[in-house]
Amino acid sequence: MATGFRDIQRNKVNKNPGYKTLFERITEKTGGEKKSLSWYRAAVKDVASAYGKDLSRYIDSERKDRGAPNSEEDENILRTYAVTGHLYMFEYKAKMKWLPYYDKNPLVYVLKSNAVEFWGANLHYMAPKRRIGVIKNLLNGRINIPKKCFHKYLHNHVDGLYLDLASAEWDTAILLPTEDFVRNVNGHLFPYDKEYVWDETNETFYDNIKGRRVIEGYGHPNSKQMVT
Repeated sequence: MATGFRDIQRNKVNKNPGYKTLFERITEKTGGEKKSLSWYRAAVKDVASAYGKDLSRYIDSERKDRGAPNSEEDENILRTYAVTGHLYMFEYKAKMKWLPYYDKNPLVYVLKSNAVEFWGANLHYMAPKRRIGVIKNLLNGRINIPKKCFHKYLHNHVDGLYLDLASAEWDTAILLPTEDFVRNVNGHLFPYDKEYVWDETNETFYDNIKGRRVIEGYGHPNSKQMVT
């Protein structure tokens, strides 16, 4: 498991990959050594520049990783639905009737899910430096996230698959520049500045939802519900 940003230490480097995902490329850059936060942020930005905000490229990359010969797969998994206690990346098309803006590429920690919808905290509503503390708490079994980040999502508005991020990759995921906020003007979508979103969250940053982290499995015999 990743230790978060207290002590950045990536997973072992794959010496004989069949295909390398973005996450594996960043691991390779570290050489398995401890790196400073500033170094790590620069490395993530550099590797992610080839992917941009196109979430479909991240999904395709993970697909190729599963089918590549001699591959040593990363621990991320492509899913068809979301469960409690996991962190996901996915593409989303929101109902805009009551929303001034929304994120087309959410990074959501899920708190509750059923067959129709799920509720969670989109960490993109915070600036990257704010996300670091949230991830540290989650890895230590604690939820302490600004209310501004919480939203309801409809499964049938998710475009494609969910990328279920292994906890070892959470510190990478929160630094990826994939947020894509848009606003609706007379039925047309226009970009919305992420800095405005972060400023709004900062105004009520300490108005939080707190609790213990609950993790649910995917129905396999060895995937039991647990509380950390």
